[in-house]
Amino acid sequence: MKNIFLILLLLACTASCTIKQQFDAPILLRARALGYAKQYAAADTIYFWGGQDPLRVIRIDCSGLVVRCYKYALAGTGYALQFSDATAGYMHDNYSRETDNPLPGDLVFMGSADETTVSHIALFKEKKDGRIYFIDSTEKDAEGEYPAVNGVSERNYPEDDPRFKSFGIMQIKKNR
Repeated sequence: MKNIFLILLLLACTASCTIKQQFDAPILLRARALGYAKQYAAADTIYFWGGQDPLRVIRIDCSGLVVRCYKYALAGTGYALQFSDATAGYMHDNYSRETDNPLPGDLVFMGSADETTVSHIALFKEKKDGRIYFIDSTEKDAEGEYPAVNGVSERNYPEDDPRFKSFGIMQIKKNR
């Protein structure tokens, strides 16, 4: 009986040791990711569905922007993303931790005003004067007070805009 208990304990420890460890990206790395997003915006990067091009090529979509900015920010730090590519919804569901107090470089999850589904992602810049400022990549026609957009840009909407679904902190892993 004692041996069975020890074997079960060993199996339980082995199972728990194989679970992926993920944790919040450090604040400094989130801010670095936002810095790279600003470089994409300054480079007049155009929107390209499925795009994840490096800075000099300048075609990228919303999730590609987030992935690239975090890859650049994590380079040489001993940390890495847990994935090589993912959609906004998949990052929301699997690779972020929700937060009510986003910091620069955190994730902004968005979608259609009349749906709860996450279909767009951006990098949070700041909340100021009742507005949320962010950097994203999109292609949109002009809409009301908002001009047409094609590519990476810094934009803002009122805090209560129904397109905002949640904020998240990117979950990363240690390189081995």
